[in-house]
Amino acid sequence: MDPAVAAVMILLSCSPGQTSVCRPIDSPPDLYMSVQECRASLKERLARSANGEIIGRCREIDLSITGSLPAGHAIVTVTRGVGNKTVTSYIVPRKTD
Repeated sequence: MDPAVAAVMILLSCSPGQTSVCRPIDSPPDLYMSVQECRASLKERLARSANGEIIGRCREIDLSITGSLPAGHAIVTVTRGVGNKTVTSYIVPRKTD
């Protein structure tokens, strides 16, 4: 299980030329369960834009703070021992009835 951390892919569309102007792509950002998964997807996405008109970056986010979870998932908190470093949160698939 991975700790309750995920990543978001942010993409910008840039106009060609010497004075490039970049604007956010008009679509919701893609969420991923890990930064590695996001980076792999980003590499594929940018490869389709060989002229550099799309640029992007993956940023790590803490889903337990934002309260945003992918559909069908839940946060499970595990406590081991005593102290502030003994609690870990995990994002896990939620079993549906």
